[in-house]
Amino acid sequence: MKLFGTPGSPFVRKVRVFVAEKNIPCEYIVARASTPDSPVPAFNPLAKIPTLVRDDGRALYDSPVIVEYLDAFGSGAKLIPEDFESRIEVKRWEALADGIAEATVAINHEYREPAEKQRSAAWFAKQQSKIDRGLALLEKDLGTKDWCFGGRLTLADISTGYALGYLDFALPDYAWRGSHPALARLAARLAARTSFSTTGHGKRARNNINPA
Repeated sequence: MKLFGTPGSPFVRKVRVFVAEKNIPCEYIVARASTPDSPVPAFNPLAKIPTLVRDDGRALYDSPVIVEYLDAFGSGAKLIPEDFESRIEVKRWEALADGIAEATVAINHEYREPAEKQRSAAWFAKQQSKIDRGLALLEKDLGTKDWCFGGRLTLADISTGYALGYLDFALPDYAWRGSHPALARLAARLAARTSFSTTGHGKRARNNINPA
C-alpha cells in the first residue's frame, strides 16, 4: 500500500500513527495535492490528502475511511471496536477530534494570508470557539481515565492525540494544557509512543493565535 500526504497535514498524521500502531507495511510518499506535478489527483479526484492506494490499485479517501479499512490489516490489535455501540462511541471521538483539527487548520491557513486579506476577528473567534468547546467535551469525557474508551488504546486516543499535537504545531501560543489536565496527561502518554514520536509535524508554525 502507498499513502500520499505531507508532514504538515494533521489528517495524514492520524493515518500514519494508525499504520504504525497496526504494524502495517505501507509506503509513505510525501506529495502535495496542489502542485502541478502532484500524483494525488490521479488517484483522488478531489485532489486531497491523505490518499491511500491499496495493493490492488484502488484508492481510498479521506482519513476516516482509510483508518477503517486499515483496521482489518496488520499485526496490531483492533483499534476500532466491532461491537456497534462501542464502535459508534469511538467514531464519535474521532469526529470531534477531526472537527477540532479542521478549525485549527482553518485558522492556520488564514494566518498565511497577508494581514490586510485575513478574515475578521469574528471569524477567528468562531473557529476558536469550536476548538474550545471541543476540548472541553473531550476533557469531560476523558475524566480520570487513562484511555479515551474501553480501557485501552483505540482510534479515539489516536484521534484525540493527533488533534492535540496539531494544536501545538499550528497554534503554539494556545495554552490548552492548563485548563485541560486530563488531555495533557493523555498527550504526554501518547507522545511517548513510537507511533507518535516518529510522525511529528516538525518545525512549529506561526507563533500567535489571535489576529491583530
